[in-house]
Amino acid sequence: MGRGEDRISNLPNEILQSIVCLMPLKDAIRTSTLSKRWIHFWQFNLVSSTSLHFGEDFSCNQSPKQFVANLDRYLQLHGNRNLDKFGILFSPFENFFPKLENWVSTVLAKGVKELDLDLSQGVLNSYREIYMDDRMPFVIPDSLFYCNSLTHLSLSRCNFSEPLNLTNLVGLNSLSLDHVNLNDEMLTNILEKCVSLENISLKRCEFLEVVKFVGDKLKLQKLLMVDCRGVYDMEISAPKLESFLYHGSISFSHSFGNVSKVTDAYFCSVGLEDNDEELFGVLSEFSHVKVLTICSFSLIHVIVEEEYNEDDFPMELRNLLELQLVMDSISEEHLHCMFTFFHLCPSPFLEKLFIQFPSNLDQQYDISDLVIAEKNTPDIVFQNLKWIKITNFDGSPLVLKLVKFLMEKATVLESIFLVMNQCDISNNSLSLRIVRGQLSILPKASKDAQIVICGPLDRDCSINPTHNTFYHQEKYRNGTTVHLDYATRGENIPLDQEFL
Repeated sequence: MGRGEDRISNLPNEILQSIVCLMPLKDAIRTSTLSKRWIHFWQFNLVSSTSLHFGEDFSCNQSPKQFVANLDRYLQLHGNRNLDKFGILFSPFENFFPKLENWVSTVLAKGVKELDLDLSQGVLNSYREIYMDDRMPFVIPDSLFYCNSLTHLSLSRCNFSEPLNLTNLVGLNSLSLDHVNLNDEMLTNILEKCVSLENISLKRCEFLEVVKFVGDKLKLQKLLMVDCRGVYDMEISAPKLESFLYHGSISFSHSFGNVSKVTDAYFCSVGLEDNDEELFGVLSEFSHVKVLTICSFSLIHVIVEEEYNEDDFPMELRNLLELQLVMDSISEEHLHCMFTFFHLCPSPFLEKLFIQFPSNLDQQYDISDLVIAEKNTPDIVFQNLKWIKITNFDGSPLVLKLVKFLMEKATVLESIFLVMNQCDISNNSLSLRIVRGQLSILPKASKDAQIVICGPLDRDCSINPTHNTFYHQEKYRNGTTVHLDYATRGENIPLDQEFL
């Protein structure tokens, strides 16, 4: 048998068709270039698939007209077969709106269950709040609201028309809206009519002001809100809510009734310049959670500026098992805030502590100055803390001081993982060896504690936090590749420029 013999191509057609049907559509299409025999096999994947997603990989190296023509062709090839999932990433000019409406109508007729329309490409302002490319938002056709098969709906840079008639969306389980013209009245209407909603994600919905997630019949289990900067009043009383994630200014008035089932909460405002004076007030309503993520930006604003009432503390986080601190920087001030938080909000049963530093820390220090200063720290003991993970550890004196503090206070610590940048850990420099030496002589409250220095891809660092998405780092598909002069003229840009 020759070394170059193509054994796969010698298989019967039926087997080759089965193989292609198991591939993602983009890979199945690529098989058409193998030989003349393979040129049509990918179509068996298309016609048998119940999930069609036309994202970045599909759009690469296509102009908008090619994208539209190919998608039309593929939907035609799919015929009248049922479809469970349909998603597109497309940035249409107004002349393509009729095509979008036609695609939506086509997949709704196929009984689609999960629909994802991501039209978020475009030019945003420097705060990534407002689109500046003069494109009109796509208005969702009314036919969508009469589709009783939908269980998951995700819309980005689309608009609703009013009034909303949501009577038929009783089976909708998950709703995600990003840069949508959602207002308070619409949200109330959605919660009243979509009685099966369990997951809601609202990102950059700038028209929201007074939001209410209230009702004994609410099935809502997970709520995510990101950069909804108009919100100044929030009321939550959801008996089944288990997860509440909020990225934005924590300065709104609030009334939290029945949130007793919430087990994990995320409060972060890194990347924003707004005040967070209500942090501890909001946190007191969720002091029963088992998993908590907060950020140093909020702590600095509240603690340094003394925007809290000392009479309300200590506030015990009595059920907390996992804590994550998202740091926007590192300084003596940051350490002070961190230690003060441990003092103000003791968590006697804490088992896991995650500290996330930014990856772009660039602190200049002299190797000869790697001496950890002895200063008074709060009288704190972590009696149940077993695992610590510090990401983007750089070996600077302040970070070493933090490590020293934790190892002196954690009496049953098993492991502390120090995750360095992959390029840093591969460079066994003099400074890295000195840092290793510094770590080896640190006093330990737990004699069995192990210090593990690793890179982000090492298996030794497999312990991970519950909240592993940081919304201030969220990458927007926008900006530098879509130029405003094209957008305002309404010209067609090749999709390899329009799509990142």
